[in-house]
Amino acid sequence: MRHAPPLLIAALGLALAACSPAQAPADETVPPPAADAPAGATMPPDPETPTPDAAPIARVVHYDCEGTPVDATFDGRGQASVAIDGANVVLRTESDPAMQGARYADDQGNVLWTRGANDAILLRTDHPDRVCTGTPGTP
Repeated sequence: MRHAPPLLIAALGLALAACSPAQAPADETVPPPAADAPAGATMPPDPETPTPDAAPIARVVHYDCEGTPVDATFDGRGQASVAIDGANVVLRTESDPAMQGARYADDQGNVLWTRGANDAILLRTDHPDRVCTGTPGTP
């Protein structure tokens, strides 16, 4: 009976060692620092990885709104320039977590509410609401 406590402690130690997490393998996607690099030097960013200060890419969509052509250029920063009936209006995005798509509007009552990549609804004062189908264009 005198040997029971040391055996019990050894068994518990082995059981706990078996439960400890294994060491994760080295991350091979990040290259190690160059041997001749000074301490604390950082590697330049990957050219394919966008930086937070990178300019957004404009996106153009040509819509057919039930016979009315509408060209919209989305600047990627919450603003859209919309050419309709020979006029160019600037619409700003309105955010609402409950909304689907993005709603762009101005103070005169013009609204372009996008749905997915190529569909939208056009709302204008003194005009009927129109359903729009778009095709991507070039900026």
